[in-house]
Amino acid sequence: MDTKNFNNLETIELSSPASFYLDSDRFDQELQCVWFRNWIFAAHISDLPEIGDFLVSRIGDQEIIIVRTESGIRGYFNTCRHRGSALCAESVGHFHSGSIRCPYHHWTYSLEGELVQIPRLDETVSFSSSSYPLYSVATQVWEGCIFFNLAVEPLESLPAGVQPTASILRNWNVASLSVAHRFETTLDCNWKIIWENFLECYHCPGVHRELSSLVPIYQRTFMEPKDERDWDKRDDRSDPRFSGGMSEGNFSWTIDGQLHGERFPDLTEEEFDAGYVYAQHLPSMFIVGHPDYVRLVWFRPLSPTKTVFSCYWLLSQASLEKADLDLASIVDFGLKVIEEDARVCELNQRGLSSLPHLQGLLVPQEYDVLNFQKWVESQVQVGAVNVNRNSR
Repeated sequence: MDTKNFNNLETIELSSPASFYLDSDRFDQELQCVWFRNWIFAAHISDLPEIGDFLVSRIGDQEIIIVRTESGIRGYFNTCRHRGSALCAESVGHFHSGSIRCPYHHWTYSLEGELVQIPRLDETVSFSSSSYPLYSVATQVWEGCIFFNLAVEPLESLPAGVQPTASILRNWNVASLSVAHRFETTLDCNWKIIWENFLECYHCPGVHRELSSLVPIYQRTFMEPKDERDWDKRDDRSDPRFSGGMSEGNFSWTIDGQLHGERFPDLTEEEFDAGYVYAQHLPSMFIVGHPDYVRLVWFRPLSPTKTVFSCYWLLSQASLEKADLDLASIVDFGLKVIEEDARVCELNQRGLSSLPHLQGLLVPQEYDVLNFQKWVESQVQVGAVNVNRNSR
């Protein structure tokens, strides 16, 4: 029996039940078992350039303060140890006093989380301030991307979860880049629908015509060469319709296919010729390196049918200093792809409410959608076991 050497499925498979995208109990279960147990993207390092800069990241009903301190990036639940008041009312800002002060009763903490002041406390009262630091949250940084993890003991390190490898964007030096443009919207769909759309190109020829023109393999509904059965038997594997990469005369995902930022100097010829390199970290973000810019996309679930979608366009300082920088050509192309994806994701969500539709199907090109659905289900099953153990 021959060993399978291609990615596509060999049979039609069942998709996840429609209820997984609609049910409030299922949504809460995914928050607990997926989002509260894995590394979650919060910001790019350039969002917090100075000591004392902070932002508040929200996942479900949990609010996390991410702050730059003298020791690096720290994370805390947005909760005072006194009576539980939120510490930060704003989503972004700067702790001007070099400390975090509760706006309610003015309990004050250092940026490292220690309780340093309790106003008007009777000196005769015995109390150990050191026993009541802020509730800490684990943080790690990968390629300039700040993540946090709500688990008491994270199951794995941040780099271990980067797919395909943690080193894939090393030559882009993402940590040195700056945010040139920001975009955020709320989509009327479940967070999983956004991932499933990203993980297949079965929709690309009909939905992303300009993108498919730049990346000819997308016209064939494939994401990469090894999706196709007998890919290794082709004589014309240098043709981008079969090899992947950009169409002739195009170099980057821009309106005209040309470079508009400075080429990243450390890219190999193979990385430059490819025109795009993907990395992802489930469940919250993916990042795409192009020869002249980086696009960073992340999600935050609000409800079973609403998800915040955010995107950064990151450029080098050399690109930002270009007198003839055509940032619109870079951003407008990305926004067009986002708008096209948003439309079909919301249509997908609308259709799932149909009474007779209990479960869909996956065609061979949707192999990574199946992989994703299996990953989510494994997270839910393992998380449910841990929740049951912790409740005993």
